[in-house]
Amino acid sequence: MRTSPSAVFDDGAVRIARRRRRRGTPLGHRLEHALFRLAAGVLCLFPRGSSSRLGRRAARLTLSVFSRRRRILIENLARAFPEKSATELRRIAAESIENLGAASFEFLEVSRWTVEELHASVAYEGVENLEAARARGKGVILLSAHFGNWELGALAAGRLGEPISSVVRPLDNPLIEAEITRRRTHFGNRVIAKKEALREMLRAMRQNETVAILLDQTVLPEEAVFVPFFGRLAATTPSVALLQRKTDAAVVPVFTWPAGEGRYRLGFEKPILAEEFSSEDGRAEQVRRATARYAEVTEEAVRRNPAAWLWLHNRWKTRPT
Repeated sequence: MRTSPSAVFDDGAVRIARRRRRRGTPLGHRLEHALFRLAAGVLCLFPRGSSSRLGRRAARLTLSVFSRRRRILIENLARAFPEKSATELRRIAAESIENLGAASFEFLEVSRWTVEELHASVAYEGVENLEAARARGKGVILLSAHFGNWELGALAAGRLGEPISSVVRPLDNPLIEAEITRRRTHFGNRVIAKKEALREMLRAMRQNETVAILLDQTVLPEEAVFVPFFGRLAATTPSVALLQRKTDAAVVPVFTWPAGEGRYRLGFEKPILAEEFSSEDGRAEQVRRATARYAEVTEEAVRRNPAAWLWLHNRWKTRPT
């Protein structure tokens, strides 16, 4: 049972403890949190459904200020799609930024959504693939990416039979992290911090639960398996391959496809099974082959709708030594 906000704020001891924590919080974090709360408050003044339009405008304005991110965006697209013209690349870049802004503002608004509003915003495809994976009784790993509105997709997936657990890297600002976590768990989902992920994921697999992992961001060289992604080697975490190898859980690729006007299509693809990567070359080669397959699935989705992916991230920053 959740404690109501009024009960919390009426507790004098809690108020004192919070004031002490705030004193120890860097000023920059408090300012960022204030801006976050301001944006969320302003958004509440607009009619429901305005978040997509406002997010697109805010994203265009923000990108015009940050030239470094703009350069990464264009360079990533140019190297991934050398066959496309400069005009086409600029169009994809603009749509990518607008989609990111829309998704961010939609997620900002989700704390006041009902379950009915969530279902009205997301259509489901391939649910039988998720059900087939769960029927194996070994847990399910949802493999996804920063694609479309991935946060909304996780919320929607958590309403299909049982809540899911999403593996996340906590933000540096704990005040904003608390705001994000409140939204991620709004409909019953759970959050697993990346630093404690292995233990928690194994526990979830033993209980035939579902864990969601985004596998499309760079990692440190010592943590990485380098596999092809858009023709270049990309540092990729082997965590999904290692978890699948240990538990025999099915990996189900799932992506949240933009459908226009604040709506999305949550598509579950055919499960990937550990037996596909059996190799006489041993554990390391099995992990590499599995990780390469996951990257391939992600690349296929991005090629189908390039503007839906987060090109702002420097995916190829970490290079093989």
